[in-house]
Amino acid sequence: MERYSFRPASHEDINTIHQLITQQNILDFGDPLTTIEDIKRTWSGLTFNLETDSQLAIAHNGEAAGYAELRGKEDLFIYLSPNHQNLELSNHLLEFLNNSARTKKTGAAPMELWGRAGFRNQVLIDMFMSNGFTSDISFLVMEIEMVKAPHIPQWPEGIQVRPFVKGRDEQATYQADEEAAKDKGYHAPLSFEAWASRMGMDKESFDSSIWFLACEKKEIAGAALNVLKQNTQTGWVDHLSVRREWRNKGIGRALLLHTFVEFFKRGIHTVKLSVDSKSLTHAPRLYESVGMRTVQKYHVYKKVI
Repeated sequence: MERYSFRPASHEDINTIHQLITQQNILDFGDPLTTIEDIKRTWSGLTFNLETDSQLAIAHNGEAAGYAELRGKEDLFIYLSPNHQNLELSNHLLEFLNNSARTKKTGAAPMELWGRAGFRNQVLIDMFMSNGFTSDISFLVMEIEMVKAPHIPQWPEGIQVRPFVKGRDEQATYQADEEAAKDKGYHAPLSFEAWASRMGMDKESFDSSIWFLACEKKEIAGAALNVLKQNTQTGWVDHLSVRREWRNKGIGRALLLHTFVEFFKRGIHTVKLSVDSKSLTHAPRLYESVGMRTVQKYHVYKKVI
């Protein structure tokens, strides 16, 4: 491609790449989402090699035009500068990621590649569709802006809520969250180590005081595992889960309202979450019932190689 030069990212590029990621995330999800700490954490991961798993596109004027990253063996991420939203560049970056993923493929078993694109991001949508990716899953980004104190939750008889206790509740919370996630058609089982990493438990910013467990005696019936994005002062409900045995009793609603109350106490008035638009548990209806509304939508794409 004559318009661009390409090279692996380096640690000196981290601020530039953070800006690219932030711009794309705001376009696709309405939130910067990723921090410098998040990027450093990805780059220092045991399965990530900056030399072979990243590519930075530079325009002739020296501007960073795009960035591609392969996480693990199958998760593809492409970010384009607002001035360089074009199919030619995105296709080149996708080809790099495809080739990088193929070098990690072992054995004859098929391998699934995964990517995401916001519903307004026509360039990335066209890129995935023209390269043999398909999408069966779409997610809604839902939000509530609390202008007054939220309703106090009503807990079912026998259910009490408490904060997660670091150093004690890790395994039980992992098992409860994974059990509840089995009903998500897109969920792939995670080891404890992979789950802990996915939930950011190794981050300096990890705050266990905003993880809430709904318990019947010593059993975890459900959990609201939340994150506070300090840069935007936005609360995110990362995982809201209720185990099958305790569903249809109002525990999910109570956990959600409890989360709103606790964030409001801390001066956080905006809370968001991401949910499968075709949720088997009809979760979007629950979120709408407590005042949340859809503000963004994105698609998940898959290709088998």
